[in-house]
Amino acid sequence: MKRPALLLTGLVLVAALAPVAGQPPVPTVAPPAQPTDISLVLSQEGSRRIALAVPAATTQASTIQPDVSAAFDGALSGDLGISPWFVLADRALHPKGFRPPATREEGDAWIASGAQFLLDTQIVTEGTNLVVSAQLLDLRTLRPILSRKYTTAGASIRRVAHVIANDVVRQFTGRPGPFLTRIIFSSDRDGGRGKELYVMDYDGENQRRITSHKSLSIAPDWSYDGDKVAYQSFVSTPPGIYWFSLATGTRNRIPVTTELNSAPSFSPDGRTVAYAGSVRGNPEIFVVGLDGSNPRRLTNSTAIDSSPRFAPNGREIAFTSNRQGTPQIYLMDLEGANVRKLTLTGNWSDEAAFSPDGGRLAYACRNEGDFQICILDLATGRTVQISSGPGTNENPAWSPDGSRIAWELQRGSSTQIVSAGIDGSAFKVLTSVGNNGYPVWQRTTE
Repeated sequence: MKRPALLLTGLVLVAALAPVAGQPPVPTVAPPAQPTDISLVLSQEGSRRIALAVPAATTQASTIQPDVSAAFDGALSGDLGISPWFVLADRALHPKGFRPPATREEGDAWIASGAQFLLDTQIVTEGTNLVVSAQLLDLRTLRPILSRKYTTAGASIRRVAHVIANDVVRQFTGRPGPFLTRIIFSSDRDGGRGKELYVMDYDGENQRRITSHKSLSIAPDWSYDGDKVAYQSFVSTPPGIYWFSLATGTRNRIPVTTELNSAPSFSPDGRTVAYAGSVRGNPEIFVVGLDGSNPRRLTNSTAIDSSPRFAPNGREIAFTSNRQGTPQIYLMDLEGANVRKLTLTGNWSDEAAFSPDGGRLAYACRNEGDFQICILDLATGRTVQISSGPGTNENPAWSPDGSRIAWELQRGSSTQIVSAGIDGSAFKVLTSVGNNGYPVWQRTTE
């Protein structure tokens, strides 16, 4: 059943924060050698995907363990396979050998497999390190357009694959993909009635706990600088908004005078948060400094106002309100003025999330039946639905490159985090242990 953000106060009981482990080091990379009505959309409009052949890496059979090459191959093909920029040629059609193709005939054999470009990789050992060579070739000219070497310890072989995938996407688009990014979420997998905050890689790998409260921690938001996490807590009465640094783990309560405080959202500069707080039992939208300074009330309505989200420009805030009947999403200036209604369809719209460029809004939408995930183009007013099928879909979050959306999907008694492209393609379930929700994607690509 949908948990209305309008009414959610979220009992959160928080104890001391556990130390946060740092990320694995980025592999050493050698310099390049060469360089209005809701409709269901299931294919990306206006896209022409690049046909790419990604065969398994060649290895030194005597020194490279099969699980190492399998981990590398799974990560690399998985990354590029879900990218909206590529379609991977069927490996069953790949020619034997010809890596890299040295003649026109060998190049044509690869082209016959359905590829325009070939990503050829090799893994070798140098002392205690692994060295991965990657060469991206244009099969029409047989010339490399990207050629690099990456050095790492064996434990980071998946990270090497993510770096290579980012470099390939950057080669064609000028910016990296989401493959080195992370997602913070809330999970009850530790048992009891508690929920802790966890972090995982963008593809669901390396899930690890970052709080240890033996109670509830929900509704996180991640600062734009990638260090601070704000979340909702019931460590004392009334429910409070807390934040901590991933670098230090130090927990801080934001002192406010409101009650039933929920749904924190960082401003782009990381100095303030917007949140929903109750005034004599009525939820309103506020902005306050992380130290409790300069509190400002932005809404003053008899309606229920909730789920605030800063726009990337830092000058506007989206929020949910039932001030005109059914709950819909509104936009206001940072001062609380110029309130205008954004969503016009369905009988409930909630949990707004701005795209990184600020041009689109993902949100939980309902016409009838279950909640789905919709995307509103703020320039044209066009709305598309990217989820389908049974189950309640909530709390969308954008990847920092704008190519994917993660959200929580409840089917039966199980709630898991999933992700998909912004056209609904490349759907992937990211969690499976316990019940998991409130995903928030980091806002930087690397």
